[in-house]
Amino acid sequence: MTFECRLGDVEEKMAETDTFDVPDDIAETDDNYQLVISGWYVKIPSLNLYLRAGVMCLWDEDEKVYMPDFDVTVIYGDENELSSYLYYEQDGFVVTVNNWLHGQLDYEEISQLMCEVVVERENEH
Repeated sequence: MTFECRLGDVEEKMAETDTFDVPDDIAETDDNYQLVISGWYVKIPSLNLYLRAGVMCLWDEDEKVYMPDFDVTVIYGDENELSSYLYYEQDGFVVTVNNWLHGQLDYEEISQLMCEVVVERENEH
């Protein structure tokens, strides 16, 4: 499934979308943490960037498992290079892109950027 919308609307639209059958990916693993990212992503053609929602998980020594700690937005320059992210931040899509661009565009301009949301379900491969 693919749809277009403004970047400022993506998180609300995805909160209303059933993504139960969309597998997550592991972008990075270390002894102390694991970065898990959503199977769906956002393409911003005008910036040539890709965004994924993610969760930073920390190793729990008592439980012997990675436990979710906080949500992040992960920025990529290539939709297929999941281990080679450019930047991640503990914030939403618009704020993260704004910070990544260091003020090149203002918040409202970023919020209004057209993007494509790609949701790849397991049975669609």
